[in-house]
Amino acid sequence: MIIRSALLLGQVAADRQEDFDRHMREFVVAKIRQYPRIRDVTLRKTHASDDGAPEIYMQFDLMFDSLADMDAALASPVRDAVRAEIIAGMGDFQGRTVHVVSQALG
Repeated sequence: MIIRSALLLGQVAADRQEDFDRHMREFVVAKIRQYPRIRDVTLRKTHASDDGAPEIYMQFDLMFDSLADMDAALASPVRDAVRAEIIAGMGDFQGRTVHVVSQALG
């Protein structure tokens, strides 16, 4: 299995977190599930981290059966439309997003 993780490095103001989190959970996850060939998507919000760890506010994990499936999803018109909608809803997030692709070994 291939996992493409999107890590939101930064923060959301305390008074905006509830609305931002709900938007990510209810709207963005539903949109990502429309990607062709995606197996699943999981959203996680950081509860605690070690001293000195990067400030990860939230993480999306997109699961695919293969790199070819991931590449097809990322090249699809569905992904382009969804990406524009995600970016439009990121106004309360202060930081940057990075992506990591990993392979499940177990």
